[in-house]
Amino acid sequence: MNKSIFRLIFRKMRHNLPQLIGMTLLVIVGAAFFVTLYTIYLSYDRQANHLFETQGYADVTYYGSFDSDDLAVVAQKEGIRQARGRNVRDIRDGDITLRAVGLTDDINTPYLYEGVLPEDSTQCALLSKHARARGIGLGDILRLEGRRLKVCGLVASPEYVYMVQNERAMMAQPERFGVVFVNESFFEEGYGEIVALGDIGKDVAEDLGVTIGAVKTVMQSDQLNKVLFREDLKQIRTFAYVFPLIFALLIIMIVYVMIKRTISMEGRQIGVYKALGVTDARLLLIYITQSAFMAIVGGILGCVVASLLCDTIIGFFSSMFEVPGLAFTFYPTLWGSVILVCILICSFTAIISVRGVFMPMPAELMRSRMPSGGKQILMERATFLWRRISFNTRYALKSTLRNKGRFVAVLLGMCGSCALLTFALGFFNSAEYTQNSYFDDFVHYDALIELSPMPLEMEHPVEQHLDESSRALVLPAVIREKEYPLFVVQDSFDMLQIDTWRTKDGLIITEYLAQQWKVSEGDSLMIGDTEVRVSGVFKQSFGLSLYTSYDYASEVLSDFKPFYNVIFARDTDVGELKTLSREQGFEYATQEDDKRSFASVMESLNTLIWFMLACAVILGLTVLYTVGLMNLSAREYEYMFMGVMGYPIKSIMSAHIKETVMQLVLALPAGFVLGYGILNVVKTAFSGDSFVLSAAIYPESYVYAGIIVIVMAGLIALVSRFRIVRLDIVEGLKVRSE
Repeated sequence: MNKSIFRLIFRKMRHNLPQLIGMTLLVIVGAAFFVTLYTIYLSYDRQANHLFETQGYADVTYYGSFDSDDLAVVAQKEGIRQARGRNVRDIRDGDITLRAVGLTDDINTPYLYEGVLPEDSTQCALLSKHARARGIGLGDILRLEGRRLKVCGLVASPEYVYMVQNERAMMAQPERFGVVFVNESFFEEGYGEIVALGDIGKDVAEDLGVTIGAVKTVMQSDQLNKVLFREDLKQIRTFAYVFPLIFALLIIMIVYVMIKRTISMEGRQIGVYKALGVTDARLLLIYITQSAFMAIVGGILGCVVASLLCDTIIGFFSSMFEVPGLAFTFYPTLWGSVILVCILICSFTAIISVRGVFMPMPAELMRSRMPSGGKQILMERATFLWRRISFNTRYALKSTLRNKGRFVAVLLGMCGSCALLTFALGFFNSAEYTQNSYFDDFVHYDALIELSPMPLEMEHPVEQHLDESSRALVLPAVIREKEYPLFVVQDSFDMLQIDTWRTKDGLIITEYLAQQWKVSEGDSLMIGDTEVRVSGVFKQSFGLSLYTSYDYASEVLSDFKPFYNVIFARDTDVGELKTLSREQGFEYATQEDDKRSFASVMESLNTLIWFMLACAVILGLTVLYTVGLMNLSAREYEYMFMGVMGYPIKSIMSAHIKETVMQLVLALPAGFVLGYGILNVVKTAFSGDSFVLSAAIYPESYVYAGIIVIVMAGLIALVSRFRIVRLDIVEGLKVRSE
């Protein structure tokens, strides 16, 4: 009996093979997408944390000017295991900025790819990403401040998993920014930083920073490098879940429609089985096994495809971050979980689909099935209109709604594919819109010059060379245990699109921060121990900051002195600024630098978007083809009868195309709305304290998404025509579908 059951199962699978293959393709793509991204998520998390641990990524870093006594105070603090002093200096050479970093034993130790670490002041180790971008190898000579350094090693660093140049250039271009690790003898006496390892709380670390006179105290978790790491993990994980969920819904829909149709077609057979004593459990096994088997095959193949794709995707991600040893890793639990979920989804759907088989008696099931159709549709009631449309159009309208399951299946397939295409294209638009809205509308300066603090009434020499400029003071503002830049600006400040008159009465903050803090205009915030008033909320998408006036800062901040440490410059000769920066010893960033930084942030995400676009096309083709096969299989007798009655293929295809057009008319608007909704939900995962992604989809993206779905529907129509032309009258008369 068991052998008979399994033979029957495989015979039915052979009969439904095209639909099962379509379902399997969906499982493969969905599983491959999820396993690929989740493997990267797990591997990146594990390898990066391994790098942080083994290379001694500092738990706390103090910035300022220190000596050996300050270092001893930190080293003797309870909870501190090790403390080292070092110097870090940015050296600009034309368009290239090289950061010289002093080596510290056992703390922030570079990971060596090739060569050795420098042993004296004539050698250096270079960050490998910068070396690759500029074609620098071992033994080459670098010039830093007129000194010749031989490259003795190529390294990665726990501090520079991302090419973080500063808070404005979080993703510096590797050919324009590099990190050079040098022996501490390269620098003069004293330290600009103290790095420490240990189990120490943030409050205790900050108190210690006050004791040694640190300008700034930054915990490891607050380092930009670590913040970007956490944000990217969150983004990769979000992408991993969003796309497969849509695939899962479509798989459920296809399995449900396929099994419901099969049961409807095989009602007489099922009645015979029950009459012969086949139990409900065995009947359930017959239909569940088909879906479960294809789910197993699809899940396994999806995992195998993921293993082949993973290293390629990681290669694309390498433009954004660098972690030694990051490669495909086999996670048995992940693979097993994915395959199990695929089986459960398909099996549960099959159970729901066949639940109606157990209720009727065998005699009832063996009756001839009543054909569907005959009911009036809504348009038929509009007699005036109904009489004026052709018979072919009437047939198309009636046929479209005759089987609601197939109709909804095609509709959802088109809608899902359109939604994913709209979302993916909209993500490109959102990145462009965010950039344009910031650099074209919000920013009105060409360069931001960073200086040592100077009294507000004193003029800096560089201002004599600037056509238009405005001074400001940037202070660190700690709000809810996070540090944000607070710009204290003059009343005449016009370098950013902000309402400076609002700064006279308090702080103005960005919409994103207002939502995160759940405050609005008129509410209060605590900056450290100081209560301040929120006097306004505005939109800012990049470099999120707070703004206030000198008068208000003097009023609420204790020991505040009217100094400035940045100058905003407009209509500035960047070439002249380069020369002045070397002569006068200041740092600067141009609007073009900020644009390149933002582009670098979005660059790696584009890889995911192109991956998603490809999967959306596969999704659309697979669903439309699978459901189209079900439709053709169910209507073979109908098409054969129409052919015998002299209905030409051209008219049959005309009706088929009209059905498709009606489905497209319903599916495309729904897909556009759903795609925009997905974008609005997902954008929150790509927004943070660094930048805020604004959801925007340009009209042309809707057009492109619609055209792609229409083209896919057209291709399926051509396949359908090919199959209809090849229908055999004898085979067709065997099929009584509707």
